[in-house]
Amino acid sequence: MSEFNPSNPVKILFVDDEENILKALHRTLFDEDFVVMTANSGEEALQVLADNRDMAVIVSDQRMPGLSGVDFLEKARKITPEALKIILTGYADITAVVDAINRGGAFRYIAKPWKDEELIQILKDAAYRYCLLHENSRLSQIIKKQNEELKNWNSQLEIMVQEQSMDLSNRNTELQKLNKTIQMNFTCFIEAFSSLIDMRDKSVSNHSKNVAILAKQTATALSLSEHDINDILIAALLHDIGKIGVSDLILMKNYEEMDADEQKEYQLHPVRGQVAVEIIEGFQDVGILIRHHHERVDGLGFPDGLMKNDIPLGSRIIAIADAADRIAACNPVGMDNAYRVAISEISAHLDKKFDRDLFAVMRPLLIEKAGTITARDYLDEVEIHPDKLMHGMVLSKDIKSGTGLLLLACGTVLEQKAIVTIQHFHTIDPFRSGVYVLREREKGR
Repeated sequence: MSEFNPSNPVKILFVDDEENILKALHRTLFDEDFVVMTANSGEEALQVLADNRDMAVIVSDQRMPGLSGVDFLEKARKITPEALKIILTGYADITAVVDAINRGGAFRYIAKPWKDEELIQILKDAAYRYCLLHENSRLSQIIKKQNEELKNWNSQLEIMVQEQSMDLSNRNTELQKLNKTIQMNFTCFIEAFSSLIDMRDKSVSNHSKNVAILAKQTATALSLSEHDINDILIAALLHDIGKIGVSDLILMKNYEEMDADEQKEYQLHPVRGQVAVEIIEGFQDVGILIRHHHERVDGLGFPDGLMKNDIPLGSRIIAIADAADRIAACNPVGMDNAYRVAISEISAHLDKKFDRDLFAVMRPLLIEKAGTITARDYLDEVEIHPDKLMHGMVLSKDIKSGTGLLLLACGTVLEQKAIVTIQHFHTIDPFRSGVYVLREREKGR
């Protein structure tokens, strides 16, 4: 877990009928970045909560006159449901601990007498989780307005918050069960984020996703481990993230058309991409794959001039997939078979730019794509209103919202859920045109 450092101090309420204990707690947290509040009884504490509904953490003694700690936490749960609740009790009072968890929604308990360092760390952990929950809520609202496809992000972030908090409690069994689900959901988020990156380079459409699909298929064909395949998939989705810092004038040119200064600036984007993703814990290997996806097997690539097998396997796979999609994007299907052109051009640069052995694995995948495109020569493209879409129709063009956000890619076979999503986005962010789909060409044409 990252070190706790909230932008604003959070509020912590201590409840105990013994004044000397409250003073001791005040002294313990004197140098910490918390707003400390106290109450001598459960009844007084409920009033404090009524006036401070943004309370982050509540720490209550169990044995108090009037309301017990458990009874107080049960009532406090209704006033400040988001606050993290901790019961302060002796080792022997295990029943109170169980009641505090079941009835009061307690986050954990602290045994008397406590150790100051342990107490401070527990409070920091609780405050950190509280801040994460609030950040989760804020981000969920932003994403909901942008893309219905990300409506599940709120629950996914809650799962990740649970993972971090449970990791502080020695990674219990439930965390292990959730781990695989978190990885799958996080990949979905990365895929959605990559569509925003593609809006930076308008020379290609749906480029990052196309590269990721082809790279994953190749890695799977090579029987790589699930972990390596996942790293390659994520790196492919984010391989162009460093281009966010490159000027439009440079991105409009082919690399060979750039002058020396422009090439030097362009060569920085894979390094920037590595830096951007490596701040995410566990993404160090992904960052390395991004850094080296412009290396060449003859050593003339950038940024480090690596050769042959010194270039990471995933980077070599992404390099070929990247080139194939960009070449195909520059060759309209109606005039020539785009992926057959890509196969020809890549073949001419084997053992120079690209790895011959890896291309032998990817080539059948490109041929399969070429066959799919050729089959479309027997179909007509029609533009229809979103309200006229039907189950089973195939998109012939990407669908983008009126503000330019990619919703669905060309080639998607529409299901009822996708149709409802398209119609919803057309209502809140109207498309600039109708939806283009393929239908069988009429006889005689």
